[in-house]
Amino acid sequence: MNGCEAIVYGTLDAGVNLATGVVGFPVTQLIRRLKLIWRDTANEKIAIEIALGASVSGIRSTFITKHVGLNVGSDPLITAATHTIGAGLVAIVGDDPGAKFSQNEQDSRYYGKIAEIPVLDPCTPWKAYDSIIEAFEMSDILKVPVIVRVTDRLLKMEEEFERVTPKVPEVKKIEKDVWGLTFFGRHQYLMKYTYPKMQEFAERSDLHEKKGNGITGIISSGYASTIVENVINGRKDITHFKLGIVNPICDRRINSFLKKTDRVLVVEEGGPFIEEAIGRKLLGKLSGHLPRFGEITHENVKKALQYVEADYLNVIFDVETTKSRGYLATICDDCPFMPFYRALVEINVMIAGDIGCVIRSSNPPFNLIDAAYSLGSAIGVAAGFKDGGIAILGDYAFLHSGIESLVSAILYNYNVKVFVLENRISAITGGQPVPEMSDLIGAICRNYGIYYKILDAACTGQEKFKDIVQTLVDTKGVAVIVLKGRCPKYS
Repeated sequence: MNGCEAIVYGTLDAGVNLATGVVGFPVTQLIRRLKLIWRDTANEKIAIEIALGASVSGIRSTFITKHVGLNVGSDPLITAATHTIGAGLVAIVGDDPGAKFSQNEQDSRYYGKIAEIPVLDPCTPWKAYDSIIEAFEMSDILKVPVIVRVTDRLLKMEEEFERVTPKVPEVKKIEKDVWGLTFFGRHQYLMKYTYPKMQEFAERSDLHEKKGNGITGIISSGYASTIVENVINGRKDITHFKLGIVNPICDRRINSFLKKTDRVLVVEEGGPFIEEAIGRKLLGKLSGHLPRFGEITHENVKKALQYVEADYLNVIFDVETTKSRGYLATICDDCPFMPFYRALVEINVMIAGDIGCVIRSSNPPFNLIDAAYSLGSAIGVAAGFKDGGIAILGDYAFLHSGIESLVSAILYNYNVKVFVLENRISAITGGQPVPEMSDLIGAICRNYGIYYKILDAACTGQEKFKDIVQTLVDTKGVAVIVLKGRCPKYS
């Protein structure tokens, strides 16, 4: 089975009764396969709060998100480590090395350091299955959330594996002893009692694997371990240590490994996470032997081994552009909002876009967007423009976190004109349905006396849009327009 199926079976075999989170590359397919226990939410913060609520009441739960979504859910996640939980809670986080379908290629493993919780980084489907099972056991015992990091290539990789007998976990509600500690004391407790247990888990875990007895060593984790195995192909002069738990690092086992090897190369995707954790003079991203961006390739590992005797390598590379990449992501020709985009081209005003289809209007032929940072950020960003501006966001972006920015804009009288494109579909992530937002937006605006209008995008021409937008831009304060249209791709 592939890695996606392995994680689904691991989740079910671990006795999980609630899964929640937000779709996005590369975890969308994983979420679709957990529909029987899945609960939809507006954003990742709410999702992890629901998962925590399930855990507190004695239900094993999982929170699934892509890497940038973990940013949104990080507030309750980090506090949960010192507050403690009840039944096991595992955060399955999908990273996107190379930023193929994301606004960055953030490394989620660093959240393990920030929150001081375990991070597992499996390298194959079987290891992914075992990692999910072990992560829930660790979470149950340690009373903290555990992160399992996955990537697209791991989820697609195929391998045979053996399932364990599904367990019915004992109901373990949260204990109220934590309220006898101060907030400072909770962190002291984590450091004195819980973290040493995490370290022992890391030292004893069977998720680690060592192969070979050569004097040249490689330490790796995640899918990069599979790349290494393919490259060395049983070479006798190399010892390969594959880490299954990367936070905390298994110091004793690594120290033993380092004593038996001469030159050691660290191969990992993302930042120099393992290199920094070991804190020794190693070869890898920091020495220039491997790139600090993108997916690890066979060529990367071959080159690093070719120059394994060198202490440092000069890194020479070209910065990728849309031209060198060879394609542009543009607005679809039959998009119902096309007249609206064309009208904006003729108006001289700063525009904040949002993550989703809207961001494609930043490319030719429109070149509209001045800035687009995160899902739901358009209203807040536009409110900060020197002379006011326009915010364009989709209906799901509004639901995700744009609603908070609109409320803030209304209460504090920001100068921003908001255009919500309501197509009732999350088109970028695969056509998931979105609840109708226009009624909610209208209720908020009417309650505060804010200018609000609904337009049918298909029945409003370019010139009409131009007149409406220009009129609004020439006024001060908040105004909201909902443009209704159906995405032809999912109609």
